[in-house]
Amino acid sequence: MKSFLTGSFITIIILIGLIGYRQNIFSLNDMSYDDEQKGLNDQITIHFSHVVAENTPKGMAAEKFAELVEEKSNGQVIVKIYPNGMLYNDETELEALLENEIQMIAPTLSKVTRSLPNWQVMDLPFLIENNDQLKKVLNGPLSKSLLSELESMNIKGLTFWSNGFKQIASTSPIINVEDFNKKRVRMMVSNILKQQFNLLQAVPVATSFGDVYYDLQNNHVDAQENTISNIYSKQFHTMENHITLSNHGILCYAVMINDDFWDSLDENKQNIIMESLEEMQDWQFEQAEQMNEDNLNHLKLDPNVHLYELDDFSKKQWQDQLRPIYDIYENQINNDYLKELLHELNKQTY
Repeated sequence: MKSFLTGSFITIIILIGLIGYRQNIFSLNDMSYDDEQKGLNDQITIHFSHVVAENTPKGMAAEKFAELVEEKSNGQVIVKIYPNGMLYNDETELEALLENEIQMIAPTLSKVTRSLPNWQVMDLPFLIENNDQLKKVLNGPLSKSLLSELESMNIKGLTFWSNGFKQIASTSPIINVEDFNKKRVRMMVSNILKQQFNLLQAVPVATSFGDVYYDLQNNHVDAQENTISNIYSKQFHTMENHITLSNHGILCYAVMINDDFWDSLDENKQNIIMESLEEMQDWQFEQAEQMNEDNLNHLKLDPNVHLYELDDFSKKQWQDQLRPIYDIYENQINNDYLKELLHELNKQTY
């Protein structure tokens, strides 16, 4: 009986060995898998969070960027887009980027000014007058200087995207300077923007973009400055149906990536990201310009919306009232950046 059990045990061991050998269980080499499986293991995912709708210049640019990166990397780099503040709002996204909870964001330039006050040069009103000038500045030496400042925050600045020019939307007409008097105007966090509305005798109210609709519904603000595409896509015009086409300032985005994450990418993947952004740069500017124009045409057809052109007399009123703001930036923040901006615009003075 003992011999039988011993023989049976040895037989079982031999069978296990044969099966293991045939199935390659005991091989020291990695188990084989197909190329598709290997690709998934090597895939890099970039989580890109933003706060606006998909059908806006930034929303469309983010989607275009994701398409180009996936195509150029043959699916090795995937950019997942989270629009409409799905993950973070414009008050929390920067901290999330620094913590590498997300890898990319594209906040408005104004949102960066709390950390980098020099960036307020782009909030100065009435300096950039048309889309050609805007495109020139966002691709010029000043833009490179601004992006390089992000390095001090452990952030890699990639490029700037445009959303065009800001207008004034309000519950009642704002055309002359006196129309601003005591109006509660929603603004982004920026000392220069705060000074702007103080000079206009308005009451600046800094809130998150995601809170604007709620604030309008509950009469917390009377007006705001924003681009036509943002006003239209978020339906702000249903509550603020008086829109002054002032073109008094610009709204642009700084496309940025967590620096540690960037350094973890090999040179090829970094090049793919930069090439994708460069390839779509002209397209992005054209889309922003066209979208603002198309949305404006829709608003013109809405009988409940009242549009006002800022005539030369009223524009000069605004400019005269705002003239001290340039001295504030020049004397208190960065004289060199203001000079550089004027130089790029071929202007001698503000």
